[in-house]
Amino acid sequence: MRSLALLFLALAACSPYSPDLGAAPFLCGSAAPLCPDGYSCQNGTGGSATGADGVCVKAGGTIPVDASPTNCANDTSLEPNDSIEMAWVTPVDTRKSFPLSSLAICPAGDKDNYAMQITTVENIEVLIDYDTAGAPLQGAILTSAGTPAAQAMTVTGSPGHLRAYLANASVGTYYAQVFGPAQGSVQTNNYNLTINITGP
Repeated sequence: MRSLALLFLALAACSPYSPDLGAAPFLCGSAAPLCPDGYSCQNGTGGSATGADGVCVKAGGTIPVDASPTNCANDTSLEPNDSIEMAWVTPVDTRKSFPLSSLAICPAGDKDNYAMQITTVENIEVLIDYDTAGAPLQGAILTSAGTPAAQAMTVTGSPGHLRAYLANASVGTYYAQVFGPAQGSVQTNNYNLTINITGP
């Protein structure tokens, strides 16, 4: 009888049922399970092979970093900057060195463009630092017409680090562009960007 009472107390103290599913209980999307009441599917477009490319999130909540299937950084304050016509304008013409962090090439096919105004003949250096666990990113310095003036190359001995350098750039508008691979199982990644302007 005593053992039965102890069992009852143990079950009451460790009930497997809990109405609180946490901030982001599971993935969702067009072919994935629907979210429970009080949750909505965020960032879900059904584009993955399983259709699960979003996360169920509580109303008013945000996706925890580890819950996001792509772990994309939130750079929405700079978006849309997918083309040179929509490029985010940097203040490098007055600051000479301008770093940006927590940027993302996300979703797949995303391109980020940053405008740079050059007021005298100067050198332009663009540094890209990305997570080697994600997609290998690419970059370039573009002219005002959108043509590549300098490709970003891997820094020797430093995986995940790219550098593009354009010497003696004439007065005008240039763009730093960052993008991911056009195909493959992983096409998104996070990165940091630094633009340096130096004298000739």
